[in-house]
Amino acid sequence: MKNLFTKTVILFFIFFSCKSQNKKIKSVVINCNKSIEIYSDSIDKHVKQIIDKNAQKTLKDPLINSLSIGLYVNNVSYTFHYGELTKGKGDTPTNKTIYEIASVTKTFTGTLASKAVLEGKLNLEDDIQRYLPQTYPNLEYKGDPIKIKHLLTHTSGLPGGYEEMNEISSNLSEIEFNNTYLKLENKQTKEKFFKDLSKINLTEKPGNTFNYSNFGSNLMGYILEKVYQKPFQQLIISKIIEKQHMYDTHFHTPRDKRNRLANGYLLGKPRPETNLAKTLWGAEGALKSTTTDMLKYIRYQFKNDAIVKESHKKLYEIDTDYWIGYYWWNIKNQNHDVHYRHDGGISRAKNVLVIYPEKKIGISIFTNESAISVNQELSNLVYNIYNELK
Repeated sequence: MKNLFTKTVILFFIFFSCKSQNKKIKSVVINCNKSIEIYSDSIDKHVKQIIDKNAQKTLKDPLINSLSIGLYVNNVSYTFHYGELTKGKGDTPTNKTIYEIASVTKTFTGTLASKAVLEGKLNLEDDIQRYLPQTYPNLEYKGDPIKIKHLLTHTSGLPGGYEEMNEISSNLSEIEFNNTYLKLENKQTKEKFFKDLSKINLTEKPGNTFNYSNFGSNLMGYILEKVYQKPFQQLIISKIIEKQHMYDTHFHTPRDKRNRLANGYLLGKPRPETNLAKTLWGAEGALKSTTTDMLKYIRYQFKNDAIVKESHKKLYEIDTDYWIGYYWWNIKNQNHDVHYRHDGGISRAKNVLVIYPEKKIGISIFTNESAISVNQELSNLVYNIYNELK
């Protein structure tokens, strides 16, 4: 009874403290380990100065109207939002703004794959044909098959995109290329996917060469669906997203949240929402999320968890001290401390997610502009923030 009374008093104090702090203005920090909100007057001024300075520098790029930055340091999560989603409208993004996270979705696919490996449902050395709906004699090269580890590391020899996409002229402008790509992307079906799979001709032994493959990532999604006997998207939601209380992360944005989905641009031109979640499995890039939910995902990456450890494991060395694991880049060289990273780029948004395990710093950055030149801007922003914080 005494213990129950003590717990009740503690819970009441936490509740009362959070309620009383609601009167304070402009909350910026979101979650600590017990999800108690901390407000702007509690932010380390030095941290805020670093973020503000580097964000304002990035916003000088005329293509970048807005930035949402999530920062995880010493078990506390901070969010910062700048600029405007619509130029001239003053609609600064918020913690409620939903962005398409694009290829960062692959790290969720990799996490589910690492879980399947630990549970004995998959083996990294398995021939993928073991899990396919029919025999595909074309998916081996001189007797060497594509293995699970090859899909996870983009070394399968499978094409980067889908059949017609690989034939798009490289002479098109960025916007023309994007328009053509989207039209073809929207025509994809699962039936067509497997027809295309049967036409692929491997030109070298799987595992030899890195070639970034959305096609292979979707095939991984199908295999995970097969071994768990549940729809892939449902698996990601139930086994990862819901367990981390990421309630604003979806493949299909609910109707009552549609107004929170960020508009997007390519070279300043408005772009439509993608249909990746509707055409195939969406394993390559169909998730949508908020800055606060991505901070919860970052916090999960720091847990002493067997699934996380497995997903970060080095599987293939692309270059000296530049590895890839379960879709995570694992990087350490003379210029950078060890970190896990994945970037996301879609026709209307860019983002980058970086985890520094030794310093326990995680950074997530979004902008609703997708020009190729923005990639380097976001990368520079991440590294500048980290180098000043560490």
